[in-house]
Amino acid sequence: MLDTIAISLPDKDFRIKHPERFSPHASLVRNPAFGGAAMLKAVYNPTKAEKVTGYKPRLTLFKRPYSKNSFSIWLKIEFSAPKMVFGNNFEELSSSDDLKLVLEALHEALQSMGIETTYELLLNARTSMIHYSKNILLDRSTPCFLLIQALEKLDLSSKLDLTQTDFRNGGQMVKYHASTYEIAIYDKVKDLEQASKYGTKRGIENDYDNMVDLFSQHKQKPEVLRLELRLTSRKVKPVLKTLGLEIECTLNNLFSADISRAVLLHYWRIITDGLYMLNIDTKDIEKLVYAIQTAFPRKRPNKIMELIGFIVSCQKLGVRGARMALNLKNHQWYRIKADAKALEGKDVCPRFLILNGIKKDLQEFIPLVKADIVVDGLI
Repeated sequence: MLDTIAISLPDKDFRIKHPERFSPHASLVRNPAFGGAAMLKAVYNPTKAEKVTGYKPRLTLFKRPYSKNSFSIWLKIEFSAPKMVFGNNFEELSSSDDLKLVLEALHEALQSMGIETTYELLLNARTSMIHYSKNILLDRSTPCFLLIQALEKLDLSSKLDLTQTDFRNGGQMVKYHASTYEIAIYDKVKDLEQASKYGTKRGIENDYDNMVDLFSQHKQKPEVLRLELRLTSRKVKPVLKTLGLEIECTLNNLFSADISRAVLLHYWRIITDGLYMLNIDTKDIEKLVYAIQTAFPRKRPNKIMELIGFIVSCQKLGVRGARMALNLKNHQWYRIKADAKALEGKDVCPRFLILNGIKKDLQEFIPLVKADIVVDGLI
């Protein structure tokens, strides 16, 4: 349903019993003599000894000056909701009812870290960041990298207002960056193995503590595709507005299976919209020519060959690669893409069936539980 969440408490809603655990000392942040016009922060990352007793959140104390004698102080609390309950984020929370379990675990963890606050204040805290996510269990005959390689062929820069796209580790991960959000799609098991072998900082997710041996006893490891949408506070409200939701961005409101499903489906549709090109059969050229002639009776032979060349290039080079290789101008690009869209096959290719299967999983939104990833009686 969701994974990482960051909530913020104003100064009046918490008390720090052990300021020395912050770096620098939390009292420096509170001291009016320090900071001037600059923002100050102090960080409390749980030690290895603390993590042994259970998962703990990351804390950051901020001070923002407004004038010479006026400033605000707040505490940012960042944590993984499933890790608070299960100790890992392969298993998923089942519904909005699990919020009580998360808050009870969070409240207990904060107390052990010397942070005094109340259950009600945490429940209604402002959410400054949220990661909606879904772990999708695939059939072993369909490794995650095949789907991620298919996504490499897309051109999503204009649709998603992206600043950067990263493909990593031979098709194990794709990450789409924008200024206020990020979409990550990756092989969750392979990422855990990467972190286990080279250290937790080498994983796409950098917080695999106490999870590196999760599948060490498996004879055959499961194929788990991870879809994650990471929203900053500036992006949450616009996304909700797009979905027709006008709510306050509190933990109580945003911890919702319905919202998570709607957000992930919205972006999955955008991501996979361009994959129709892969669903055009180019193995039987005679059949393809006939399909083009049927769809466009007045299209001349040279334009038919142009369209076939474009489709084949997209399937081999990717949509962006084909556009660059063919040096298409904007008007040519949009015209020929529209023509190709009309040829999308009714008989769905195997890879497309898998993509539709992922969409179905998102629609059903059944949480992945421990029993789903047990292999040969081992987990």
